[in-house]
Amino acid sequence: MAIDITALLTFGLPGLVVGLALGWALFRGTAKLELLQAQHDQAASRLASAGAEIARLEKDLASARDQVKPLADEVDRLRREKAARKAESAGTPPPADSAPSTAPLPGIGWKPGRKLPTFLEAPIGPTDDLSLLKGVGPRLAARLREIGIFYFAQIADWSPEEVKLVDAKLDNFRGRIEKDHLIEQAKLLASGRLTEYEARFGKLGSE
Repeated sequence: MAIDITALLTFGLPGLVVGLALGWALFRGTAKLELLQAQHDQAASRLASAGAEIARLEKDLASARDQVKPLADEVDRLRREKAARKAESAGTPPPADSAPSTAPLPGIGWKPGRKLPTFLEAPIGPTDDLSLLKGVGPRLAARLREIGIFYFAQIADWSPEEVKLVDAKLDNFRGRIEKDHLIEQAKLLASGRLTEYEARFGKLGSE
């Protein structure tokens, strides 16, 4: 049987070329997929190592805080004694409806004898300077006062539900409670743990 060279070239050659092209594309695609998988595995390995390192550092940090805490407590005790002597010499009485203050400085960390409402209609004692919280400037501090927040003790006791209620009233400052760790800051200030506060968040009153 005679072979039709013209028909072979017309119909067979293009099919062969297409087959070779598809085979080459499949080969390259497989090689690229293997490369991407290898890169993914390497990234996952680095991420796992980084996670383990972070966990180790957090553990070391917690241990360091535990070791420093007794010294920090003693420093705060001395600060409270100094503040108390200064208040006595000035004849300043403690605020009404309050438990004995643990604040290292006057006006910081006033603790009521009960949990304060999320929002107060008016202050019930000398107010805290909320702008001492890192991330709280004059405008945010003013907005907090407008909606009835005057004390670190209020912020320190917020539940997740209260955070949502407050955040909804912060207008352009929404999200700042979590972003700036305001509850963690307020807990330290409300309990008078100024030394620990400064170790974690920086010197009080600085930017």
